[in-house]
Order: sequence, then structure tokens, then C-alpha cells
Amino acid sequence: MAEGIVVRATARMLERRYVTRSGVTRVGVVVAAIAAVWFSRADVTGAIVGSLFLGLVLFCDTVRSRMRSHRRDVLTLWTISMAVQFREYVVYVGLAFGAAAAGHSGAWGWAAGALIALALRDALLVARAAPPARWAPHPLVLPGQRRPGGLQGASVPRPRDGERPEAPEPERPVDADHAAQIARAAGTPDIGDGGTDVPASPSLVLLTRRVMAFEQPTRFLVIAVAATTWDARIAFIGLIVGCVVAITGELVDPSSEVRR
Repeated sequence: MAEGIVVRATARMLERRYVTRSGVTRVGVVVAAIAAVWFSRADVTGAIVGSLFLGLVLFCDTVRSRMRSHRRDVLTLWTISMAVQFREYVVYVGLAFGAAAAGHSGAWGWAAGALIALALRDALLVARAAPPARWAPHPLVLPGQRRPGGLQGASVPRPRDGERPEAPEPERPVDADHAAQIARAAGTPDIGDGGTDVPASPSLVLLTRRVMAFEQPTRFLVIAVAATTWDARIAFIGLIVGCVVAITGELVDPSSEVRR
């Protein structure tokens, strides 16, 4: 309750200062870079402080999802999605530097394995969540109507003699909802849809699906716990295992249909 009040108050304050969703996302990237610097220290203090900064990154995401003003078009969603993915890669680099500084051999190999597993997880879930291609036929010219000029008019079919022309099928515009679906499937948290797709009291099944989907908040939690309790190498192993679980769960029981 108190957390929701703080988040809404912060969102309203940023809106009064004309801060956009993209601006909040850029702040999250900077905070993630600071977390990566602390993770590169390869000690308990660096891991704890870095984990706190990761929590601040997720707080920025929650604030962004509560912002009501500013548009949520496809370009804005794409920009936010790219920035959110980039900040995670920055954290991985900081963890790799920390593991190498601690003397763990093959630190960059584990980091590369985590990136490959994440790429496979994103590729599968994004492909499943992508909407089907839309095709709109050329409208037929009704009797008494003029054909459009140019090449477009030459491609419009004429109704045959004695044949009743069919009414043209309306073409639905492509909106930002599909981009939001793909961004959420890629693990981008609260991409800007206001959190309307998540009920106030999610069921146990929904929570289980979200955990198995291994979205970015879950990955950050794995990084924080593993880096604080063990080391960066265990964090990379946890990321690889989590991505494998997400891929297996999507193949066995697709959750992309639920998102649609």
C-alpha cells in the first residue's frame, strides 16, 4: 500500500516536471551502469550496493508504468525496449569484470553463455508473442465510383458483368499494443501499458507463469541473490538455468497465448 502511494506520488511529480517515459528509462540505464561499476568490485560490499541499485532500476520501471501522460506509440515502446535490454547487458559486463578480478577463470565465457541463453529465450518468446501478419485486399470499385488514378488504380480489380462486388474489408491500423506484447515477451517489465494486463491480485498460476517466463525483474533478483551470497559466476549459471527453464516452459505450455 505504502509502496503504491510512493510510486504514484513519484510518477505525478515527474509528470509535473515534464519528464517523459523515455527520460525515466534513461535514468534507469544510468542507474544500471552504476550498479555494474559496483558489481565489478568483486566483494560483498560491491555486491550489496549493486543489488540496491538494481532495485532502484526496477523502481524506475514501476514509476514509468504509472505515468499517465505522454504518448505510447510504437517508436517510444521500441526505444524503451532497446534501452531496457542495453542496461542488462551493462550489468552483465560489470559482473564479468568482477568475476575476472576475483580470479575466476572463464568469467567472460560464462557471461557469453548467459547472453546466448538470454538471446534464445527472447527469440522464442518474441516469436510466439508476435501477432500474425495482416493482409488487406484492394477494395473493389462499386458501380458509379471512379477508379483511383496512377498505378494504384491499375491494380484495383473491376467486378465482372453480372457479378456483385464484395464490400472492401476494412484494414485495422497497427497500434502500440502489439509492440507492448512483444516487449513484454522479451522480458521488458512494465513497458508503458500502465500495468493493465496484470490484475490487482494475481493468481498463483499467473505468478508461476511470470516466474517461469524469467523476465527481467526475476533475472535481476537472481543476480542480486547470487552475487551477494556467492559470486558472479554463480549468477551467470543461474541466468543460464533460468533461461533454459523459460524456453522449456514455453515449449511445453506456451504462455504467449495467455498474453494475447
